Amino acid sequence: MTDQFGFHEGNSILHRLNPLAKFLSLMLMLLGILIYPSIVVSILFLISLIIGFFAAGISFKVNQKRVQFIFVFGLLLFALQVLVTPNGNILVYLIPEINGLGPFVPITDYGVSLGLIFSLRFLLIVLSSMLFVSITDPTLLAHSFAKCGVSYRYSFALIIALRFLPLFDTESEMIRMAQQSRGITTEIRSIRGISKLLRYTFRPLLVSALSRVDALSMSMDGRGFGYASDRTYVRNAEWRFQDTILVVSLFAYLCICFLLSFGLLQFPVALF
Repeated sequence: MTDQFGFHEGNSILHRLNPLAKFLSLMLMLLGILIYPSIVVSILFLISLIIGFFAAGISFKVNQKRVQFIFVFGLLLFALQVLVTPNGNILVYLIPEINGLGPFVPITDYGVSLGLIFSLRFLLIVLSSMLFVSITDPTLLAHSFAKCGVSYRYSFALIIALRFLPLFDTESEMIRMAQQSRGITTEIRSIRGISKLLRYTFRPLLVSALSRVDALSMSMDGRGFGYASDRTYVRNAEWRFQDTILVVSLFAYLCICFLLSFGLLQFPVALF
């Protein structure tokens, strides 16, 4: 298994789903979470995503540093929201009363709920996008969009973006290793560290990306890309019954989220 970020070949049930169905499912799930941010439903989705990674044969060790950063950042979002939200019933004070002073920094139930909502929302958006990229073949996704009437010129741009993700990820790591071998550290600990990161990592990566884009554009021009109004595909994406079930289920979930957010539907048990 490759350690690059991007599409991973596989034959799991998630890989076999239609790329358009996966794209629509991703959009419907994220819209539902943004419209009606239920903690219970968000946790269920998060557990489903983790199971999906293992079902697709994609270990978190593939992107261990990236995943660690995502979860740490989600934890920081939770802590920050808890600390800056004084509304609600006070559960505990972070700084107790000392010699008649205090207490300070109240931790409230509303702050905890809001922190969970924001952190879970962040984790769902990032992890679901990572899973989508890992299990979706860009070529089949472009074919699915083309069958829906989207011009192949626009779908090809999507293919290039998804294909270049692992390439830029690898080149960025190579640039960092090359700078470290020269004794240049690019750790972000201060404004100066950010400046060094931009100078010694981002600038070479940008130059490399522009050179690749220039070579790709000349190659496309040489092959007459865009001359015809239509094109053929070697591999085709088929829409199956399980794709319909998945999209319809998540569309029903989105409709329920709309009804709940406008107060047109209520459950006997609170979802927060």
